[in-house]
Amino acid sequence: MRTDFQHFYVTPEHIYADSFVLTDDECRHAHVLRKKEGDSIAAIDGCGGLYQGFIRHMTKNRLTASLEQVEKEVGEPTLHLTIVQAVAKGASFDLVIEKGTEIGVSVFQPVLTQRSIVDPTSRIERWRHKALAATKQCGRSRCPDIRLPQTFERILYDNNFDIAFIAHEKVDAAQDITQARNYSNIAIFIGPEGGFTADEIKMAMDAHLFPIHLGKRRLRSETAALVAAIKILSAANELG
Repeated sequence: MRTDFQHFYVTPEHIYADSFVLTDDECRHAHVLRKKEGDSIAAIDGCGGLYQGFIRHMTKNRLTASLEQVEKEVGEPTLHLTIVQAVAKGASFDLVIEKGTEIGVSVFQPVLTQRSIVDPTSRIERWRHKALAATKQCGRSRCPDIRLPQTFERILYDNNFDIAFIAHEKVDAAQDITQARNYSNIAIFIGPEGGFTADEIKMAMDAHLFPIHLGKRRLRSETAALVAAIKILSAANELG
């Protein structure tokens, strides 16, 4: 069936055999968009499902739609890309989450480094909200995972990626990031504004991370994350 491009969010517990229900903010958003009974509507569950149907009934805080069609993994890349990034002060990581979601990043992992100046734990819920909003906007069906902050050492210890890169401008032999196209579970580590320390770079090399350059110019942390993600996804033909 054909619906408009606007996606809403439906919680899994509000999906039934022949219908789905939007409540509260999602229902109010439908009113703002002047949705009415009989209109087509599409909603994602954030876990890979896209549900399409027609509005049966609307009240101020509740919308019930028929369930006509279900699709899975709509708009999702075939590779699993994780951005591991040190978070700076301000809202710069908000941009990384919003735009990273749009281009196909699967996981955002805040990392605490030796030069970190902020613990971002209190921002997690805000970031998850931004990721969901970006997921609905861009047509994906799976909302990226915004993980709790971990130390640099812990993430290296738990490393289960097929391949992991670390952005570092002071290396003699940078790797070609396009080799990412040969793998399906990839991570890119991005440091704080001051960069990773020498000790952290050594730990990364010992953990078999591959150093990469991201160009001739010095990039801010949030820019570096998005440039690296675009390079990796482009190498894997995931950007169309």
